[in-house]
Amino acid sequence: MSTIEEQQRSQPSADTGLPVRGPLFAVMAICSGVTVANVYLAQPLLTLFAHGLGVAPSSAGLVVTCAQFGYAAGILFLVPLGDVRRRRPLLTVMLTASVLALLLGALAPSLSMVAAAAALVGGFTVVPQVLVPLAAELAPPQRRASVVAGVQIGLMTGIIGSRVIGGAVGELFGWRAVYVLAAGLTAATGLLTVALVPREPARMNAIGYGRLLTSLPRLLRSEPALRQSCLLHAALFGGYNATWTSLVLVLTHEPYHFSTATAGLFGVLGLAGAFAAPWAGRFIDRRGALPIITAALVLTLLSAGAYALGRSALGFMIVAIIAVNIAVQWSQIANQARIFAYLPDARSRANTVYMVAVFLSGAVCAALAGACYAGFGWLGVCGLQAVLALAGLMGLPFARRYDRSSVSA
Repeated sequence: MSTIEEQQRSQPSADTGLPVRGPLFAVMAICSGVTVANVYLAQPLLTLFAHGLGVAPSSAGLVVTCAQFGYAAGILFLVPLGDVRRRRPLLTVMLTASVLALLLGALAPSLSMVAAAAALVGGFTVVPQVLVPLAAELAPPQRRASVVAGVQIGLMTGIIGSRVIGGAVGELFGWRAVYVLAAGLTAATGLLTVALVPREPARMNAIGYGRLLTSLPRLLRSEPALRQSCLLHAALFGGYNATWTSLVLVLTHEPYHFSTATAGLFGVLGLAGAFAAPWAGRFIDRRGALPIITAALVLTLLSAGAYALGRSALGFMIVAIIAVNIAVQWSQIANQARIFAYLPDARSRANTVYMVAVFLSGAVCAALAGACYAGFGWLGVCGLQAVLALAGLMGLPFARRYDRSSVSA
């Protein structure tokens, strides 16, 4: 065992030593939803950025890409601290910086400045990735996946709500008002969350920051389950993000010509994933993660076909939105529950490695989606989602063999 792991085992255990106040998990879910929405604020605003700042809609997609690269960087450099630092002060710093970065975005005079502010917002608003491992620590082991699912419901609702509320507010008051609103909501929910998170004792013999970061590659190399879940969900999320990022461009142009606000309302359909999450959490607690991951990848593949048909048939577009949002929610819950079960003493670091892989995939695929849309139109973006879903399905046999060998060992 590494020195880091030995030191981590000597720390007070949140699984047994910290009191949990009744509304804590619900408040964690709300805060996760509000803060993760900050990463997705730009998605329904691409047309408004283009008109207001005098750029092409495809260029405005740079803001989305920067936000997600920033989010991946924040996960890499801030979230590992959850294994060695008290969470209340850590959350306070991140929430304060997030509010300031959002206000900077609201005042930005050019697309490049908006993109820079979006990168800062993404970097500091990694609050959900601190809260999810904390919730897993505080939950009873027999309910861990269900509790993670509850926090993920808030997170996914925030992603969807950012499209609906952001589109409507942007249409009525302009895109700058969206950033001001996000700053206010982040401040309010952040204060409540910090007030309810249990106070932790000072952590003795905490390792240095440099050693903490250098432990991440070792963790990835030494844990097959972590590598497998990174690849499985990165493939699915990359496909999801490619179509989700480009969807507003389809809905606001021929043949639909919806307004930005109306296009944003399609995000409500994504709440199907939130409604399906509790069942998935209970199933995982009883039967394991891989059946849910398999179902999620199959749904993603099928939704790519429905999206393609939805280019000219609105009913197929609706079916695709519902299916792919269920898929991404199921996959996230299942893969996180899987790695938390395998790595109980390094949950924050495991979540860091996992989420960096996922959001780098999301950022790269958002950029690829822009190129596919410019070169091949909406069908090219749908094809990208299908290829990524097939890649995930090809990786499933390796995960199955590893889980079977672990059970029999």
